[in-house]
Amino acid sequence: MENRFLRLALLLAIIVTLLSYWNHGWVSYLKDFVVFIHEAGHAIATLISGGSVQMIELNGDEAGQTVASPTSGKSPFIFVVSAGYLGSCLVGGFLINRGFKGSLVRPTLLLLGGAVLLLTLKYTSSGGLAQRTGLLWGIFLLVSSFLPFGWDRLITVFLGTSVSLYSLYDLLDFTENVQNTDAGILAYWATGTSPGGTVPKSVLFLGYLIALLWSFFSVSIIFFSLKRAVAPRPVPDETPGFDEGPVLGLDNPFPGEVTPEVLEWFLSRGLDLNGKPLPPEFMDIERIDG
Repeated sequence: MENRFLRLALLLAIIVTLLSYWNHGWVSYLKDFVVFIHEAGHAIATLISGGSVQMIELNGDEAGQTVASPTSGKSPFIFVVSAGYLGSCLVGGFLINRGFKGSLVRPTLLLLGGAVLLLTLKYTSSGGLAQRTGLLWGIFLLVSSFLPFGWDRLITVFLGTSVSLYSLYDLLDFTENVQNTDAGILAYWATGTSPGGTVPKSVLFLGYLIALLWSFFSVSIIFFSLKRAVAPRPVPDETPGFDEGPVLGLDNPFPGEVTPEVLEWFLSRGLDLNGKPLPPEFMDIERIDG
């Protein structure tokens, strides 16, 4: 995947394939995986900020929820609520970048697969969609990390593109009923309003503002990840220098031990160790040194 054109062609082929089969049954497994990543973002942000997670659930209609108790304070709550959409874009962009770059692919898949399995075993209900999705994709990621012949890179690019594409598609939720999205939850919390009944205009305004901000960051994350992934590698300029060439007198060395006195005798007469005249440039250097 060193050629820029091939990278772009592969990326475009994956996007066209996903869009062509967007409503097909097998794509639903990918969608469930992205929803799981979204909810996992909330869960991980909660744990990082010192809170506790009770449950990760998937509803089967491309929706899910994370039941968590963030620590008190404004910053942890904002961090946890924002981690869903932004976290998905970070995962998608990072997978694309690693897949195309070809570095740290196996550790990336192992880390992601391990995290998915740990969250699944600890925070999903037995037999639920979240557990089935987490186990399936966690094992798949671990197995994929050991695939030979570049298949691990191809799978990484495919998953990264899928997660990124669905994460961008997920932003369309903000165009309808923004009050029911994470942006709406944050808007209700910021305005001190309780959900229910008629949605206050302040909640709608702030919700759309938050949605625009998240959308900007999400698109920026994926854009810069793609830009760095498909950009051609810079070719280092050749540093001009001296062509050292063969060392004088070493093609056919002087027979015997070369003592400082012998070397000085040859050089004082403008000869190398084979008795051949030294180049004028070398003689000029000798005069300067002398």
